[in-house]
Amino acid sequence: MTLGIAGFGALASLTPYRPYFMGIAMVGLGAAYVTTYRARWRHIRANGIRAYRPGTHEVALWVMTVLVGLLILFPYYNPFL
Repeated sequence: MTLGIAGFGALASLTPYRPYFMGIAMVGLGAAYVTTYRARWRHIRANGIRAYRPGTHEVALWVMTVLVGLLILFPYYNPFL
């Protein structure tokens, strides 16, 4: 239990770097969206197919985007919990 509390104390010292971590997360998500959808866009452009079912990669990317968004907004909705 004390190791967990000490870990939270160590994370609190990283608060000044939070904007940098948010930027890295956004760049990572942007790169993931480009690499995930690039092949799909090329296939649609070449074949003219517009209707498709989202695959596992797309769903995982959407879930991770929601989780990252919730973690970024955590300090703003934390007082309401």
